[in-house]
Amino acid sequence: MLGEETFDISNAIHLLRYLFLDAAEPPCLDAADADDSGELDLTDALRVLGYLFLGADAPPDPGPKTCGEDPTGDNLRCATSTRGCPP
Repeated sequence: MLGEETFDISNAIHLLRYLFLDAAEPPCLDAADADDSGELDLTDALRVLGYLFLGADAPPDPGPKTCGEDPTGDNLRCATSTRGCPP
């Protein structure tokens, strides 16, 4: 989700720390946008947690089950051209 191979609770924790505790920026802001709204906020972390623990729908593609480029245009940047793809 954050431009990493894994999709787990650490993704939500990293995003929450970035949003509220001035932690390091995620390596791929576009991948951290779990609700594909074009901005990072609390709802992205909630979307991840809902998927992981409550059986909610997966974040939109590319997401935890598929990798590739985000088909939705926005201003969020990513250090790589794909998100969630193994190196």
